[in-house]
Formats: sequence, structure tokens, C-alpha cells
Amino acid sequence: MAFSHFYESITPPDSYLQLAMRRVRKLAADITRVPRTDGPWNAFLGYRLMGSYARRTAIRQSSDVDVMFEFAAGDSPHALDSLSLLTYLEERLSELLGGAANSSRMREVVSVFFPGEVTIDILPCIKGSRGGYLFPGGFGRWEVTDPDTQNSYFKERCDVSRINLSKFTRGIKQWNFENGGILRSYHLEAMVAEVADKLGDDYSIATFRFYETYAEGLSVQDPAGQQGDLSSYLTPCQRKAVSALIEKYRNKARFAVTAQDDRRYTQAVEAWAGVYGPSFPSPDEQ
Repeated sequence: MAFSHFYESITPPDSYLQLAMRRVRKLAADITRVPRTDGPWNAFLGYRLMGSYARRTAIRQSSDVDVMFEFAAGDSPHALDSLSLLTYLEERLSELLGGAANSSRMREVVSVFFPGEVTIDILPCIKGSRGGYLFPGGFGRWEVTDPDTQNSYFKERCDVSRINLSKFTRGIKQWNFENGGILRSYHLEAMVAEVADKLGDDYSIATFRFYETYAEGLSVQDPAGQQGDLSSYLTPCQRKAVSALIEKYRNKARFAVTAQDDRRYTQAVEAWAGVYGPSFPSPDEQ
């Protein structure tokens, strides 16, 4: 019961995504209706939901809505530079919204702000000649993503799991958020998915097994086969800090499971709150 309340409390309301997608549909319609003729990126092909919301692993505190906008590259020489696509999208959205669109610091996505409502991160893409989609990898570079392969992989891992893997992933993301958010969202999702068949049928045991597995290392390969080791962004200092955190919380989770097995339920719930943070319900909230 405590875990059910916990997962419910950290899950964004459906209305948030519904509002975001209404905004996205309007932006997509406006871009299509008034095509630009003075730039190379004027063929908008469509959009799709991506990221945590598409995989049902978003949490309240740190999940903007990620959407991919696909454009046709054509024969433009600008197709060699992802920055021109990003700039084009930023300018078009700023025109439509009166300036409420800005590209990210790393020059990868365009963030669209609707104050008091939602924030949407729009990833401009073009279809890759070898499959997948090319997207801005920062400062003019291109990188490759393959959402279809990603979705197939995560669905397969959900199917082999004996717990609701999306719920469990949200819990691990909440733990990461409470501890500084060092690990990236996609990396965490892949970590959970890789051990889906080893987590068992109980969320408390699954938590302990997750920490036990990754106390040995944080490396996991991109299931879409594009980015290699998803932990490669971590500096040696960050890697050491996260490993120490996982070791610490493995011990906390072990204590919580023991208390639960001994039917010391109040102590168990308090211990799980020590693992997952204040969003985990206290004993008097049960």
C-alpha cells in the first residue's frame, strides 16, 4: 500500500500531458499552415511524443514534455550543420509565440514555455539515410536516435517484468532527483530495463536488487544501438559519487526489507522514506 501511494504521488496528472499535446498540435498546425520560403528548413513533416512521457516514466518534479518535430532536409547545404535547423525552429516558434522559445544551452533542443502551464522541449530531426533520425547533438553536430527501436525494447522489458516497470522506474527517478539528479533520465530508464527480469514481484525487493546490481558499476549500453555506453557522460568524480550513493542506499534498502520481513511495518515504512525521500508516505498516512 505504501508503494502504491508513493508511485501515485510522484506521477504527473494526465491533464498535464493532455494540455502539452494540445499546445503541440497547435504549434504543428501553425508551422504547417504558414510555411517559410526564405530558409532551407520549410518542409515540416510531423511530430511525435518522445522521452519519459512516451514511456510513462515521467515524474512530477523534473519531467518536461519531449516532442520530436521532423523536417525534410532536401538538398540544402545547410543540412550539413544541425545548428541551422535548430536556429530555424527557434526563430519560427518565437514568431508564433512572441518570443517564448529558446534553444538549450548545449544547442540540442528548443524549449517552449507556457508560464503556469507546461514546458515543452522540441527536438528537431531529419530522417537518417541509414535509419533512425538525425538530431542536433550540440554546437552543430548531428547525433542519431531511433525511437522505434527504443520503444520496442522498453515494451519487451516491461513484458518480462513481474512488477509494473514504469512505476518502478518512476521511483528510481525520484530517488535520483532527491539526490541531486546526477544520472540522466534515459540512462536510468535503461538501467532499470536491463534488470527487469531480475527484480522479482515485489517493489521493495526490486529496489534492493536494483542497488545491488549497480553497486558493481553504472555502465549500460544504449538499447537503440546508437549511443554506446550510456554512462559515458559521467566524470570520474561523478561516477565515484553515484557509486557511493548506490552503496549507501543498498544498505538502507536491505534494512527496510529486513524490517518488512520481521513485520516491523512502521520501521519498514520509515526506512523506505529514508530511501525514496519525503514523497514516500509516512506511517500515519497509510
